[in-house]
Amino acid sequence: MELSRFGEKMTSRSGIYELMDDMGHAMEEKSGEICFLGGGNPAHIPEVTDIWKKRISEVLKTGRDFEDMLTDYDNPQGIQSFLESLSGYLKNEYGWDLGPENIALTPGSQSAFFLLFNLFGGINRQGIKKKILFPLCPEYIGYADQAAEEDVFISRKAEIREIDSRTFKYHVDFQSLDITDDIGALCVSRPTNPTGNVLTQTEMKELSCLAEKHNIPFFVDNAYGDPFPSIIFDGKAAFWNRNIVMGMSLSKLGLPAARL
Repeated sequence: MELSRFGEKMTSRSGIYELMDDMGHAMEEKSGEICFLGGGNPAHIPEVTDIWKKRISEVLKTGRDFEDMLTDYDNPQGIQSFLESLSGYLKNEYGWDLGPENIALTPGSQSAFFLLFNLFGGINRQGIKKKILFPLCPEYIGYADQAAEEDVFISRKAEIREIDSRTFKYHVDFQSLDITDDIGALCVSRPTNPTGNVLTQTEMKELSCLAEKHNIPFFVDNAYGDPFPSIIFDGKAAFWNRNIVMGMSLSKLGLPAARL
């Protein structure tokens, strides 16, 4: 059977697919002990596992909860009680002006960013190919295959500042960051996978202002940031405003393939 252009692209060689496929096969091996350290896999923390076991036990004992979990469709956006709980937490914790209507649950990072990139990248009604701009590179390899059309992604080289003889940091080179009419969105990961670079609050605010000025969204992949799993250790608080679409991962908390 002959595939469409979209089908050929979606079935072609993909770095992120090969990475996850390798790790999946590795976990199926029964011989010896394997330390599963790749792909952003969550650690198996006994205290967290105990919480999940306790909650599952409660669900099993409550007929309605068990039936809801296994036999009922959820709202496409996510379960309302969950959306209300999370939006309330973010509002109380950070003072963000948001509600349940601002949050959606998706099956993992790849599907979430596939939707975002193709909502704002690609050929529009006027025949203009809109691009997704990564303000600094290197960036996450998983983004590379997420556009349905070719030549949607562009990036800018990072400014590298040496801190001492053994340490340097990537920064956005705002002098070379031109936002032209064909840019459909900005995107960064924070912290960046795999470098661990964390954009400063000043950089985040400036990028947000640039996106707002040009009336485009600013995607922030916050898979390792605050408030969860909270593995930024230098006091950098989460940053959000109305033109930011922030991706938060639940997989690091023990719910693999769940993204907000």
